[in-house]
Amino acid sequence: MSTSPQSVQPKDLITGSTRTSSLPEIFIMINEVVNDPTTTFSDIAKVVNLDPALSARLLKIVNSSFYSFPSNIETVTHAVSVIGTEQLHDLALATTIIANFKGIPDKVLNMNLFWRHSLGVATIARNLAIHCRETNPERFYLAGILHDIGRLIILENLPAEAKEIMERHHEVGGIVWQIEREVLGFDHGEVGAALARTWNLPLSLEEIIGNHHNPGRSKRYPLETTIIHLADIIAKAMQLGSSGDVHVPPLDEKSWDQLKLPIGIFSAIWNQVETQFNESIDIVLSG
Repeated sequence: MSTSPQSVQPKDLITGSTRTSSLPEIFIMINEVVNDPTTTFSDIAKVVNLDPALSARLLKIVNSSFYSFPSNIETVTHAVSVIGTEQLHDLALATTIIANFKGIPDKVLNMNLFWRHSLGVATIARNLAIHCRETNPERFYLAGILHDIGRLIILENLPAEAKEIMERHHEVGGIVWQIEREVLGFDHGEVGAALARTWNLPLSLEEIIGNHHNPGRSKRYPLETTIIHLADIIAKAMQLGSSGDVHVPPLDEKSWDQLKLPIGIFSAIWNQVETQFNESIDIVLSG
C-alpha cells in the first residue's frame, strides 16, 4: 500500500487487499445456504462439493480423531447430518481461509511454521473448550485459525514495516504485538478484529481475535477469549509451529482462574493435541 504507516488504520489494510476485502466466494455460498431455513443437508453438501479440495478436507477432518466416529463417513451430506450445520460452517471457513492465504512469500515470516502454530492453537482451543463443556467447539477451532491472521495482513500490506517489527524483535527482544504497536500504532489483533467486522463474522470472533493477548479487555466473551489466550501460550510452549515470537508470552494472571480447570487436565490434553495436531497438518496443509 502506498499510504504511510502513520495514517493507516487496521480497516484500511482489509479494504485495500483483494485477498481480504470480501469473504472467499465459496464460503459466501456456504453461508447463504446454511442460513436459509428451507435448506436441507443435501443442499449444503451440493454447495460444499463445488470445491472438491474443500469437501475432501472436510471429510478427512470428520473421519479423523477429532471426532472418532465409530464408522467411516463417506459423503458431505452424511458429515453435515452428523456434526451439524453450525460446526460444518465453522470448519469450512477455517479451511477456506488457510487456502485463501496461500501464496504469501515467507521472506519475513515462515508461512509453514505460521500455519502450524495456528493449527496448534486451534487444536488446543477446541480441546480446552470441550473440557470446559462449551457448545460448538468448532467455533474455537475457527478462532484459533484466525487469532493471528492480522499478522499476515500486515505482512502483505506493509512489508517494510513487518520486516522492521521482526528485526526489532530478534535484535532487542520483547513481544511482537507490543513492537507492532510501537511501529504501527496498532497490533495484529486489531487488524484481525477488523477483518472479522468486514466479513460480518460473529461478534464473539471479533472480540476474541482482538483481545487474545489481553483477555482481561474482553467484555462480552471473556471465557472464549481466555481459551484462545491460553491455547496460544500452550502451543508456543509445545513448539507447535511459530507465529514469529521467539519467547512464550506471559499468561494473563486471571486466565487460569477463569477456566476453573484442574491442573491434571493438561496431560490428557497434551496427548490428544499431539495426535490431532499431526492429523490437522496432513489434512489442511497438504490439501
